Amino acid sequence: MLAEAMARTGQMLLRGIPPNGNAYWANRFWDRDAAERHPDLNAEFEHQKSTISEYFKKYAQDAETAVEFACGTGEFTRLTAELTKVSSITALDISEQGLERTRQKVRHDDLTLIKGDFWADHGLARSDLVVCVDAIHHLGDVKDVLKRLRSFVKPGGVFIGNALILDRFHEFERCRYGTVGHFNRTAQFLATAVMVRASGGRLNTGAYRTQLRTSKDIRGLLDDIFPEVLDVSVDPYFMAFACRV
Repeated sequence: MLAEAMARTGQMLLRGIPPNGNAYWANRFWDRDAAERHPDLNAEFEHQKSTISEYFKKYAQDAETAVEFACGTGEFTRLTAELTKVSSITALDISEQGLERTRQKVRHDDLTLIKGDFWADHGLARSDLVVCVDAIHHLGDVKDVLKRLRSFVKPGGVFIGNALILDRFHEFERCRYGTVGHFNRTAQFLATAVMVRASGGRLNTGAYRTQLRTSKDIRGLLDDIFPEVLDVSVDPYFMAFACRV
């Protein structure tokens, strides 16, 4: 189909150039609550949340400290507070709107919220539990993102996260936005890819804020980067994982 062809062309043009969605996300927030109300995709989002909740209960019960990157509106910050025994939680996001919703949603005696870029130095110590949900594919080159996330996990600690995957991405997008909406979004992506390549990566738009990898590719990265992959769940549109350092 034409949308798939445009996406492949855009991906080839962007090879070696990671996405940079900072400006896009700084002015809005990932509204997972709205995603969970989608009439056709709500079950997929709910299943991902259930899987990650089980990872918290199974692998993070000994954690004393937690740090979450790209916390959005705080749904998984809330679950960290409710499903683990951590004494402190630090949650970081680039969106002030998202952090305000996190502040309203999460009840914990020691919650620190930080507004900032994932790649900036915020003086964060290594933690027993590191969480990054619904964001790894937005933060840059997926391999580099996973390496950076690992660097914040204490020895013996656990990383829990997920990623949107390429396997059935076009099906997901058509379900989410409709056929016309998906076509238009893919056309915008291709136009941005041309602009990014022509400018040597200096110019970008919000249309290129996601790097998609197949579930097989991501599993390979997890095996290479983390000493122990504890659990992996591959669903039609997402994959979730828990790893130990």
